[in-house]
Amino acid sequence: MKIWPFAGAIIVMGCSGTGIADQQGSNSSDVAQLKTAERIPEMMEAFGVTGLAVSAVSGDRTVLAQGFGESLGGQPFTATTRCGLFSATKVLASLTYASLDAKGTLRLDAPIGSYIAAAPADWRDIPFYRLLNHSSGITMIVNKDEFADLASDAKSTNAAIYKVLRDEPLDYQPGEYSRYRQSGYAVGEMVLQDRLGKDFATLVRETITQPAGMVSTAHPATLDETQPALIQSAGGYETTAADMAAFFKAVNAGTVISADVWKDTLLKDAHLFRDYSLGSVIEYNDDVLSFGHSGGGARANVRYAPDHGVGAMVCTDDQTNQGLAMPLARMLIQEIVSGTAPPLPMLVAAPGYADMTAAEVIAAVEEAEEAGDRFDLAGIEGFMNEVGYTFLAQERGAEAIEALAFNVARFPSSPNAHDSLGEALFEAGKLAEAREQYAKVLELDPGNDNAARMLSRIDQS
Repeated sequence: MKIWPFAGAIIVMGCSGTGIADQQGSNSSDVAQLKTAERIPEMMEAFGVTGLAVSAVSGDRTVLAQGFGESLGGQPFTATTRCGLFSATKVLASLTYASLDAKGTLRLDAPIGSYIAAAPADWRDIPFYRLLNHSSGITMIVNKDEFADLASDAKSTNAAIYKVLRDEPLDYQPGEYSRYRQSGYAVGEMVLQDRLGKDFATLVRETITQPAGMVSTAHPATLDETQPALIQSAGGYETTAADMAAFFKAVNAGTVISADVWKDTLLKDAHLFRDYSLGSVIEYNDDVLSFGHSGGGARANVRYAPDHGVGAMVCTDDQTNQGLAMPLARMLIQEIVSGTAPPLPMLVAAPGYADMTAAEVIAAVEEAEEAGDRFDLAGIEGFMNEVGYTFLAQERGAEAIEALAFNVARFPSSPNAHDSLGEALFEAGKLAEAREQYAKVLELDPGNDNAARMLSRIDQS
């Protein structure tokens, strides 16, 4: 089963950037001391990223606020180059709603019916926070024909979205699942406008950007009257490395919110649905708690470790970004907290694997294993899984089987490794061998629906 988020070819680029000494008035030696920062050009080449902006903060200190490479327009990325947060915008929403709740301006635990007098009967008892952790059950809006019409009209409002949604049945009972939806964020913004007389952009400006001194962070709809101001809390904000450094420092200083208040709001049992809270994914990496959100197919990532006062942001406008923002933000936090540079993602060991043979990729992985702690060897399974699926997409079935068989040999207790090899074998018409792999999946994971379905399909062939 395909689960790994990146794949891509090499794009060789120069690396230019404007350091923190120029943009923040901070000690540029901080960058030299950050090993992960030195490795960014190497990672960019491996991930096929031509340019990015990155911020890293510890306490009141800007460790890094810099641009690398070039934007799609051919301009050097600097600390003041604007780039998209996409769904990582939800970090701004998370903080804004936590702040409103802390002030008593809007209660996250209050039912929707207390905010929308004419709410549908099956909405009335849904707590407001379920709008933000995708567990309300309110149906999807962005895939409806009506939304296309609304999105093309500059005068459209979130209230118009609500009018479409209110007549639709819930997809599931509130709290039963958490399924990614933008609908809850639209309803939340309508409530803000109705109850507080302010739209989301105004609240972000008052709550975050002005107090933090963020001069270039905004949603394009606030700058362009031809764009409808719809669901701004769910995505679309643009920012800079310099601004995000200011953001993290303002949180650490308690200027925009107490880090402990933000943390406690997100970790409240009622607000959590597994690892997702109010616009934030909760992670523990080497026992270090962080929360934040990615966006744009992992073209942006914001992470904040409240117990250490460490934050990191990575964003790029490069359409070929294959997920670098995800590991890079985590690596920056890990190094700042621990003082030790984390290993490189496995992709760096075999950049351009899509143009390599399976034997060449395997040799590169084996060489990485011999390199000790340079590479994140825990990422081998996911990387080889992606290699196998890339070869399948290229109709290189034999090489896909070779790569995925290597994965099974390395990770014999992984249901997913056997599942992926089973799929490659099935596609190659090797049904008996595929059956062995899916049977192994069920042995390791008795409740695996996909394996059971595939075994039934094979038996009926």
